Amino acid sequence: MGLKRLLIAGAAMVLTALPAAAGELSFWHAYAGQQDKVDFINFALDEFAKAHPDIKLDVVAAEQSAYKTKLNTAMASGNPPDVFYTLPGGFLNAFVNGGQMYALDADLAKDGWGDSFLESALAQTSKDGHAYAVPVDVDSVVFWYDKALFAENGWTVPSSYDELLALAETIKGAGIVPFALGNKDAWPATFWFQYLEMRLKGSGVVSAFVNKDANAALGDEATKALEHVAALSSKGYFPIGFNGMGDQEANMLFLNGQAAMMLNGTWQIGASADAPEGFELGYFAFPTVKDGAGDQSDVLAGVAATFGISQKAENKADAVTLLKFLTSSQVMTKYVELRKTMVTVKDATTEAAAGPVLFDISGKLMAKAGHLDPFYDTAMPPAATNIYYTSLQGVLDGSVPPADAAKRLEDALRTDK
Repeated sequence: MGLKRLLIAGAAMVLTALPAAAGELSFWHAYAGQQDKVDFINFALDEFAKAHPDIKLDVVAAEQSAYKTKLNTAMASGNPPDVFYTLPGGFLNAFVNGGQMYALDADLAKDGWGDSFLESALAQTSKDGHAYAVPVDVDSVVFWYDKALFAENGWTVPSSYDELLALAETIKGAGIVPFALGNKDAWPATFWFQYLEMRLKGSGVVSAFVNKDANAALGDEATKALEHVAALSSKGYFPIGFNGMGDQEANMLFLNGQAAMMLNGTWQIGASADAPEGFELGYFAFPTVKDGAGDQSDVLAGVAATFGISQKAENKADAVTLLKFLTSSQVMTKYVELRKTMVTVKDATTEAAAGPVLFDISGKLMAKAGHLDPFYDTAMPPAATNIYYTSLQGVLDGSVPPADAAKRLEDALRTDK
C-alpha cells in the first residue's frame, strides 16, 4: 500500500487532507493505539488493496481523543478527507448540518446494501430520512467481573442496585477496589449516569431532546442519578485518581484482580484477551433500581463507529466501493473475530467469530431488552457532550453539585449546544 501513511497521536499533526487524484482516496480513521482495531483495519485495507488495486488509499490514523480535534479542524478548514471514521449522533449531525456529508441513500438502495444493516443501527446514522454514514459496530454496556475472583471470595452477582452497593462495601473491606474506572477521557463514567437515568426515568431521554420533542426533559431523576454517582465516588468505590487515569490503566487493575468489577462496553471481551492465567470473564446486567420508573430490562447499546463520505470527495464512486467493502459480511465477521464486538451487518455476528460470552449477550440480554438506548454522549450535539463530560467529572470529584450538573446538562440540551 504505497500511499499508506500512518500518523500516531503525538507526532506532528497534519491538519488537512491532501487532494485526491483520480483513483486515489484519502481515508482517515481513529483506530491508532488500540491493537485489536489496528489489526482489523490493517486486515480490511490490505484485503481492499488486493480486491481493488486500481484504488489507492492515503491512510491517516490517529488516536480517538486526538482524532476528533483533527477531523473537526479539517472539516472547519474546508479540506476534509474523502472517506473517514466518525461517531454517530451529534458528532456526525454537526457535519450534516453544515452540508459536509454525502447522502448515501441512492447507493444503499442498490444491490441490497442498505438491507444488509440492522434497521435500528442505520437509523442512528440518518437524519431527516437520509443516511449520511454506514454503521460498523454496536456495543452494549454490562458489568464485567472475574468469575474466579468472585468464587474465591464467595461473592455472588447482584440483581438489584442495593445488592450491588452492599457487594461493593464487602469488596472494599477486602482491600480490593470495587469498580475499575479510568475517567481521564470522561466517557467511561457516562455509563454510570446513563444507566441510573434509564432505570429511574426510562430510555430515550436524550434522543427526545435530539429529536426536538417539546416534552423532552431530564427530570428530577437526573439529579438523583448524579447523586448516586457522587456517592459511589465519595465512598471510595473507584480507584484513587480515577479522573486522571486512562481506561487502559483501569483495565489493567481489573485484569490483575486489583479491581473486582468494571462497567464497560462489550469491547471488554477483546480488552480481556491478555488477562493472566486463571482469569475467567463473566458479565451481568446493570441491576434493577428500586422504585425506578424505567423498564428495568433496558440495555445501554448504541452504534459506536461509522464511516462516511465527504460531500467534497471527487471520487464518490470509489469512496462508495470502499464503504461497501468495509461493511461486507466477510470483513465484518473478521471484525467480530478480532474485536469480539457485535456488528451492525446482519448475520455477521456468528457464534464462531463472537465466542460464547458475546453470543450469549447478543442472544439473551439484548434480545430480551425492552429498549436499546444509544449512548448519550454520541447522540448529543458536540458542545452539549463537552458540558456533559465536564459536569460529570465535576460531580465525581465533588466540585459540582449534582443538581447544578443536571441543570447545566438540561440547559445545553434545550439550547441544542
